[in-house]
Amino acid sequence: INELQPTAMPSEKSHPPIKIVGVILTYWTVSISMVFANKYLVGDKLSNKLDVSLFVAWAQCVSTVLVVVALVAFRRLVLGHDIELPPLSREILMNRDFLLLSCMFTGMLTFNNLCLKYVGVAFFQVARSMTLIFTVIFSSILLRRVSSLPVWLCCLIVAAGFVLGVDQEKVAGTLSTVGIMYGVSTSLFVSLNGIFTKRLLDMISKNQALAVTYYMNIGGSILFMPLLICFGQFSAAYSSRGTDFSFLLLLASSGVLSFLIGWASNMQIDYTSPVTHHISNNTKAVLQTLLAVFVYSEHKSAIWWLSNCLVVAGAFSYTMVKMREERLRREAEAAAAAAAAGANGKSDQLNI
Repeated sequence: INELQPTAMPSEKSHPPIKIVGVILTYWTVSISMVFANKYLVGDKLSNKLDVSLFVAWAQCVSTVLVVVALVAFRRLVLGHDIELPPLSREILMNRDFLLLSCMFTGMLTFNNLCLKYVGVAFFQVARSMTLIFTVIFSSILLRRVSSLPVWLCCLIVAAGFVLGVDQEKVAGTLSTVGIMYGVSTSLFVSLNGIFTKRLLDMISKNQALAVTYYMNIGGSILFMPLLICFGQFSAAYSSRGTDFSFLLLLASSGVLSFLIGWASNMQIDYTSPVTHHISNNTKAVLQTLLAVFVYSEHKSAIWWLSNCLVVAGAFSYTMVKMREERLRREAEAAAAAAAAGANGKSDQLNI
Protein backbone atom coordinates (compact mmCIF):
# COMPACT_ATOMS: atom_id res chain seq x y z
CA ILE A 1 0.00 0.00 0.00
CA ASN A 2 2.79 2.39 0.91
CA GLU A 3 4.25 1.92 -2.57
CA LEU A 4 1.14 3.56 -4.02
CA GLN A 5 1.09 6.72 -1.93
CA PRO A 6 2.06 10.01 -3.61
CA THR A 7 5.79 10.64 -3.47
CA ALA A 8 6.81 13.23 -0.92
CA MET A 9 10.06 14.99 -0.27
CA PRO A 10 12.62 13.25 1.94
CA SER A 11 12.18 13.42 5.67
CA GLU A 12 14.13 15.99 7.70
CA LYS A 13 14.96 13.38 10.31
CA SER A 14 18.52 12.22 10.67
CA HIS A 15 19.25 8.62 11.59
CA PRO A 16 22.56 6.76 11.97
CA PRO A 17 23.52 4.98 8.72
CA ILE A 18 23.74 1.61 10.49
CA LYS A 19 20.09 1.93 11.56
CA ILE A 20 18.99 2.92 8.07
CA VAL A 21 20.77 -0.10 6.59
CA GLY A 22 19.21 -2.33 9.26
CA VAL A 23 15.69 -1.06 8.50
CA ILE A 24 16.13 -1.55 4.74
CA LEU A 25 17.49 -5.08 5.20
CA THR A 26 14.59 -5.85 7.55
CA TYR A 27 12.10 -4.72 4.91
CA TRP A 28 13.80 -6.83 2.23
CA THR A 29 13.92 -9.89 4.49
CA VAL A 30 10.28 -9.67 5.58
CA SER A 31 8.93 -8.91 2.09
CA ILE A 32 10.89 -11.65 0.30
CA SER A 33 10.17 -14.17 3.06
CA MET A 34 6.46 -13.43 2.72
CA VAL A 35 6.48 -14.21 -1.01
CA PHE A 36 8.39 -17.48 -0.63
CA ALA A 37 6.25 -18.52 2.36
CA ASN A 38 3.04 -17.88 0.42
CA LYS A 39 4.37 -19.81 -2.55
CA TYR A 40 4.94 -22.83 -0.32
CA LEU A 41 1.55 -22.45 1.36
CA VAL A 42 -0.56 -22.11 -1.80
CA GLY A 43 1.45 -24.72 -3.73
CA ASP A 44 1.49 -24.65 -7.52
CA LYS A 45 -0.80 -25.53 -10.42
CA LEU A 46 0.75 -29.02 -10.73
CA SER A 47 0.20 -29.90 -7.07
CA ASN A 48 -2.22 -32.73 -6.41
CA LYS A 49 -3.27 -31.15 -3.12
CA LEU A 50 -6.56 -29.28 -2.81
CA ASP A 51 -6.50 -25.52 -3.35
CA VAL A 52 -6.26 -23.58 -0.08
CA SER A 53 -5.28 -20.16 -1.47
CA LEU A 54 -8.27 -18.37 0.05
CA PHE A 55 -7.88 -20.17 3.38
CA VAL A 56 -4.25 -19.02 3.58
CA ALA A 57 -5.28 -15.39 2.96
CA TRP A 58 -8.07 -15.61 5.56
CA ALA A 59 -5.77 -17.18 8.16
CA GLN A 60 -3.24 -14.39 7.61
CA CYS A 61 -5.93 -11.75 8.09
CA VAL A 62 -7.04 -13.35 11.36
CA SER A 63 -3.42 -13.69 12.51
CA THR A 64 -2.74 -10.03 11.78
CA VAL A 65 -5.76 -8.96 13.85
CA LEU A 66 -4.55 -11.14 16.74
CA VAL A 67 -1.04 -9.69 16.47
CA VAL A 68 -2.43 -6.13 16.66
CA VAL A 69 -4.54 -7.06 19.72
CA ALA A 70 -1.55 -8.74 21.40
CA LEU A 71 0.74 -5.80 20.59
CA VAL A 72 -1.65 -3.24 22.04
CA ALA A 73 -2.21 -5.40 25.16
CA PHE A 74 1.57 -5.80 25.66
CA ARG A 75 2.26 -2.10 25.31
CA ARG A 76 -0.60 -1.21 27.64
CA LEU A 77 -0.22 -3.86 30.36
CA VAL A 78 3.53 -4.51 30.36
CA LEU A 79 5.07 -1.26 29.14
CA GLY A 80 2.41 0.96 30.69
CA HIS A 81 1.75 2.93 27.51
CA ASP A 82 -1.52 4.82 27.17
CA ILE A 83 -2.72 3.04 24.02
CA GLU A 84 -5.98 1.35 23.07
CA LEU A 85 -7.25 -0.66 20.16
CA PRO A 86 -8.62 1.46 17.32
CA PRO A 87 -12.38 1.85 17.96
CA LEU A 88 -14.74 -0.28 15.90
CA SER A 89 -17.41 2.36 15.71
CA ARG A 90 -20.54 2.04 13.60
CA GLU A 91 -19.48 5.20 11.77
CA ILE A 92 -16.32 3.49 10.54
CA LEU A 93 -17.71 -0.01 9.95
CA MET A 94 -20.63 1.33 7.91
CA ASN A 95 -18.53 3.93 6.13
CA ARG A 96 -18.66 3.55 2.35
CA ASP A 97 -14.89 3.95 1.94
CA PHE A 98 -14.21 1.32 4.63
CA LEU A 99 -16.55 -1.18 2.99
CA LEU A 100 -14.98 -0.54 -0.41
CA LEU A 101 -11.49 -0.79 1.06
CA SER A 102 -12.35 -4.13 2.68
CA CYS A 103 -13.58 -5.44 -0.67
CA MET A 104 -10.45 -4.17 -2.47
CA PHE A 105 -8.20 -5.65 0.23
CA THR A 106 -9.95 -9.03 0.04
CA GLY A 107 -9.74 -9.05 -3.75
CA MET A 108 -6.07 -8.09 -3.61
CA LEU A 109 -5.16 -10.97 -1.28
CA THR A 110 -7.32 -13.43 -3.19
CA PHE A 111 -5.83 -12.77 -6.62
CA ASN A 112 -2.33 -12.33 -5.21
CA ASN A 113 -2.34 -15.86 -3.80
CA LEU A 114 -4.00 -17.31 -6.90
CA CYS A 115 -1.43 -15.60 -9.12
CA LEU A 116 1.39 -16.99 -6.99
CA LYS A 117 -0.11 -20.45 -7.32
CA TYR A 118 -0.04 -20.35 -11.13
CA VAL A 119 3.23 -18.47 -11.80
CA GLY A 120 6.73 -18.89 -10.43
CA VAL A 121 8.27 -16.56 -7.88
CA ALA A 122 10.79 -15.38 -10.49
CA PHE A 123 7.99 -14.16 -12.80
CA PHE A 124 5.71 -13.01 -9.97
CA GLN A 125 6.94 -9.40 -10.00
CA VAL A 126 6.42 -9.05 -13.76
CA ALA A 127 2.99 -10.74 -13.60
CA ARG A 128 1.74 -8.01 -11.24
CA SER A 129 3.70 -5.14 -12.77
CA MET A 130 0.55 -3.49 -14.19
CA THR A 131 -0.08 -2.02 -10.71
CA LEU A 132 1.73 1.20 -11.61
CA ILE A 133 -0.34 1.68 -14.76
CA PHE A 134 -3.65 1.04 -12.99
CA THR A 135 -2.61 3.42 -10.20
CA VAL A 136 -1.97 6.25 -12.66
CA ILE A 137 -5.25 5.56 -14.46
CA PHE A 138 -7.40 5.38 -11.31
CA SER A 139 -5.65 8.41 -9.79
CA SER A 140 -6.76 10.35 -12.86
CA ILE A 141 -10.33 9.02 -12.69
CA LEU A 142 -11.01 8.85 -8.95
CA LEU A 143 -8.65 11.44 -7.48
CA ARG A 144 -8.81 13.87 -10.43
CA ARG A 145 -5.00 13.98 -10.71
CA VAL A 146 -3.61 14.81 -14.13
CA SER A 147 -0.48 12.79 -14.93
CA SER A 148 2.34 14.27 -16.97
CA LEU A 149 3.76 12.89 -20.22
CA PRO A 150 6.92 11.54 -18.47
CA VAL A 151 4.69 9.55 -16.08
CA TRP A 152 2.85 7.97 -19.03
CA LEU A 153 6.18 7.18 -20.70
CA CYS A 154 7.25 5.34 -17.53
CA CYS A 155 4.00 3.37 -17.70
CA LEU A 156 4.75 2.54 -21.33
CA ILE A 157 8.16 1.12 -20.34
CA VAL A 158 6.51 -1.06 -17.66
CA ALA A 159 3.87 -2.25 -20.16
CA ALA A 160 6.61 -3.16 -22.65
CA GLY A 161 8.38 -5.20 -19.97
CA PHE A 162 5.13 -6.95 -19.05
CA VAL A 163 4.31 -7.88 -22.67
CA LEU A 164 7.88 -9.03 -23.34
CA GLY A 165 7.89 -11.10 -20.14
CA VAL A 166 4.63 -12.82 -21.07
CA ASP A 167 6.05 -13.58 -24.52
CA GLN A 168 9.19 -15.12 -23.04
CA GLU A 169 7.18 -17.27 -20.64
CA LYS A 170 5.27 -18.54 -23.69
CA VAL A 171 8.51 -19.25 -25.56
CA ALA A 172 9.85 -21.17 -22.56
CA GLY A 173 6.63 -23.19 -22.32
CA THR A 174 5.92 -21.99 -18.77
CA LEU A 175 3.19 -19.47 -19.57
CA SER A 176 0.03 -19.73 -17.51
CA THR A 177 -2.78 -17.67 -19.04
CA VAL A 178 -4.80 -18.07 -15.86
CA GLY A 179 -1.82 -16.91 -13.81
CA ILE A 180 -1.43 -13.82 -16.00
CA MET A 181 -5.13 -13.01 -15.60
CA TYR A 182 -4.80 -13.36 -11.83
CA GLY A 183 -1.69 -11.15 -11.92
CA VAL A 184 -3.49 -8.38 -13.82
CA SER A 185 -6.44 -8.70 -11.41
CA THR A 186 -4.03 -8.40 -8.49
CA SER A 187 -2.58 -5.22 -10.01
CA LEU A 188 -6.08 -3.80 -10.41
CA PHE A 189 -7.04 -4.46 -6.78
CA VAL A 190 -3.66 -3.30 -5.40
CA SER A 191 -4.05 0.06 -7.12
CA LEU A 192 -7.64 0.51 -5.91
CA ASN A 193 -6.63 -0.65 -2.42
CA GLY A 194 -4.01 2.10 -2.26
CA ILE A 195 -6.46 4.78 -3.33
CA PHE A 196 -9.17 3.78 -0.85
CA THR A 197 -6.55 3.39 1.90
CA LYS A 198 -5.62 7.04 1.40
CA ARG A 199 -9.28 8.01 1.72
CA LEU A 200 -9.63 6.05 4.97
CA LEU A 201 -6.42 7.58 6.33
CA ASP A 202 -7.94 11.02 5.81
CA MET A 203 -10.90 9.98 7.98
CA ILE A 204 -8.86 8.64 10.94
CA SER A 205 -7.16 11.19 13.16
CA LYS A 206 -4.64 9.09 15.12
CA ASN A 207 -2.89 5.71 15.24
CA GLN A 208 -3.34 5.70 11.48
CA ALA A 209 -1.01 2.90 10.42
CA LEU A 210 -2.13 0.58 13.21
CA ALA A 211 -5.80 1.45 12.73
CA VAL A 212 -5.83 0.88 8.97
CA THR A 213 -4.01 -2.45 9.39
CA TYR A 214 -6.54 -3.45 12.05
CA TYR A 215 -9.61 -2.35 10.08
CA MET A 216 -8.53 -3.86 6.76
CA ASN A 217 -7.77 -7.26 8.25
CA ILE A 218 -11.01 -7.35 10.24
CA GLY A 219 -12.88 -6.56 7.05
CA GLY A 220 -10.90 -9.21 5.17
CA SER A 221 -11.51 -11.82 7.89
CA ILE A 222 -15.27 -11.28 7.58
CA LEU A 223 -15.48 -11.09 3.78
CA PHE A 224 -13.39 -14.22 3.26
CA MET A 225 -15.81 -16.35 5.31
CA PRO A 226 -18.56 -16.76 2.67
CA LEU A 227 -15.90 -17.39 0.00
CA LEU A 228 -14.30 -20.14 2.09
CA ILE A 229 -17.67 -21.78 2.68
CA CYS A 230 -18.71 -21.43 -0.95
CA PHE A 231 -15.50 -22.98 -2.31
CA GLY A 232 -15.17 -25.54 0.48
CA GLN A 233 -11.70 -24.42 1.50
CA PHE A 234 -12.24 -24.93 5.23
CA SER A 235 -12.76 -28.65 4.64
CA ALA A 236 -10.02 -28.68 1.97
CA ALA A 237 -7.50 -27.18 4.38
CA TYR A 238 -8.48 -29.60 7.15
CA SER A 239 -8.42 -32.72 4.98
CA SER A 240 -5.28 -31.98 2.97
CA ARG A 241 -3.15 -29.92 5.34
CA GLY A 242 -4.74 -30.31 8.77
CA THR A 243 -2.06 -32.71 10.04
CA ASP A 244 0.86 -31.14 8.16
CA PHE A 245 2.88 -29.59 11.00
CA SER A 246 5.28 -27.70 8.71
CA PHE A 247 2.34 -26.16 6.84
CA LEU A 248 0.62 -25.07 10.06
CA LEU A 249 3.84 -23.65 11.49
CA LEU A 250 4.59 -21.69 8.32
CA LEU A 251 0.98 -20.52 8.13
CA ALA A 252 1.24 -19.08 11.65
CA SER A 253 4.59 -17.48 10.80
CA SER A 254 3.18 -15.94 7.62
CA GLY A 255 0.45 -14.31 9.71
CA VAL A 256 3.12 -12.53 11.72
CA LEU A 257 4.95 -11.65 8.49
CA SER A 258 1.79 -10.11 7.04
CA PHE A 259 1.71 -7.74 10.01
CA LEU A 260 5.45 -7.06 9.89
CA ILE A 261 5.43 -6.13 6.20
CA GLY A 262 3.28 -3.08 6.93
CA TRP A 263 5.41 -2.17 9.94
CA ALA A 264 8.66 -2.59 7.98
CA SER A 265 7.32 -0.41 5.14
CA ASN A 266 6.37 2.37 7.54
CA MET A 267 9.74 2.12 9.32
CA GLN A 268 11.62 2.32 6.02
CA ILE A 269 9.71 5.46 5.00
CA ASP A 270 10.23 6.99 8.45
CA TYR A 271 13.98 6.30 8.50
CA THR A 272 14.56 7.31 4.87
CA SER A 273 11.86 8.82 2.63
CA PRO A 274 9.03 7.68 0.35
CA VAL A 275 11.39 8.03 -2.62
CA THR A 276 13.99 5.78 -1.01
CA HIS A 277 11.21 3.33 -0.19
CA HIS A 278 10.28 3.12 -3.88
CA ILE A 279 13.93 2.58 -4.87
CA SER A 280 14.40 0.00 -2.12
CA ASN A 281 11.28 -1.86 -3.25
CA ASN A 282 12.55 -2.01 -6.83
CA THR A 283 15.94 -3.28 -5.64
CA LYS A 284 14.16 -5.87 -3.51
CA ALA A 285 12.23 -7.04 -6.56
CA VAL A 286 15.50 -7.65 -8.42
CA LEU A 287 16.95 -9.56 -5.47
CA GLN A 288 13.75 -11.59 -5.13
CA THR A 289 13.90 -12.58 -8.80
CA LEU A 290 17.56 -13.58 -8.55
CA LEU A 291 16.88 -15.66 -5.43
CA ALA A 292 13.90 -17.39 -7.06
CA VAL A 293 15.94 -18.32 -10.15
CA PHE A 294 18.68 -19.71 -7.90
CA VAL A 295 16.44 -21.50 -5.38
CA TYR A 296 14.28 -23.19 -8.01
CA SER A 297 17.25 -23.82 -10.38
CA GLU A 298 15.57 -22.04 -13.29
CA HIS A 299 17.26 -21.06 -16.56
CA LYS A 300 16.10 -17.83 -18.18
CA SER A 301 16.92 -16.28 -21.56
CA ALA A 302 18.55 -12.88 -22.03
CA ILE A 303 15.28 -11.44 -23.36
CA TRP A 304 13.43 -12.71 -20.27
CA TRP A 305 15.91 -10.81 -18.10
CA LEU A 306 15.41 -7.76 -20.34
CA SER A 307 11.68 -7.84 -19.60
CA ASN A 308 12.42 -7.74 -15.87
CA CYS A 309 14.86 -4.87 -16.39
CA LEU A 310 12.22 -2.89 -18.31
CA VAL A 311 9.66 -3.33 -15.51
CA VAL A 312 12.16 -2.25 -12.83
CA ALA A 313 13.48 0.61 -14.98
CA GLY A 314 9.95 1.89 -15.61
CA ALA A 315 9.08 1.80 -11.91
CA PHE A 316 12.40 3.44 -10.96
CA SER A 317 11.93 6.17 -13.59
CA TYR A 318 8.41 6.81 -12.29
CA THR A 319 9.86 7.38 -8.82
CA MET A 320 12.42 9.84 -10.15
CA VAL A 321 9.80 11.70 -12.22
CA LYS A 322 7.42 12.03 -9.25
CA MET A 323 10.28 13.23 -7.03
CA ARG A 324 11.20 15.91 -9.58
CA GLU A 325 7.58 16.99 -10.01
CA GLU A 326 7.13 17.24 -6.26
CA ARG A 327 10.28 19.32 -5.91
CA LEU A 328 9.19 21.70 -8.69
CA ARG A 329 5.74 22.01 -7.11
CA ARG A 330 7.24 22.92 -3.73
CA GLU A 331 9.60 25.42 -5.33
CA ALA A 332 6.71 27.03 -7.19
CA GLU A 333 4.67 27.27 -3.98
CA ALA A 334 7.62 28.79 -2.11
CA ALA A 335 8.19 31.33 -4.90
CA ALA A 336 4.50 32.25 -4.94
CA ALA A 337 4.48 32.66 -1.15
CA ALA A 338 7.61 34.85 -1.31
CA ALA A 339 6.10 36.97 -4.08
CA ALA A 340 2.87 37.39 -2.10
CA ALA A 341 4.84 38.37 1.01
CA GLY A 342 6.83 40.89 -1.01
CA ALA A 343 3.69 42.37 -2.50
CA ASN A 344 2.11 42.70 0.95
CA GLY A 345 5.26 44.39 2.23
CA LYS A 346 5.21 46.97 -0.55
CA SER A 347 1.51 47.58 0.05
CA ASP A 348 2.16 48.24 3.74
CA GLN A 349 4.93 50.71 2.88
CA LEU A 350 2.63 52.59 0.48
CA ASN A 351 -0.07 52.76 3.13
CA ILE A 352 2.41 54.25 5.59
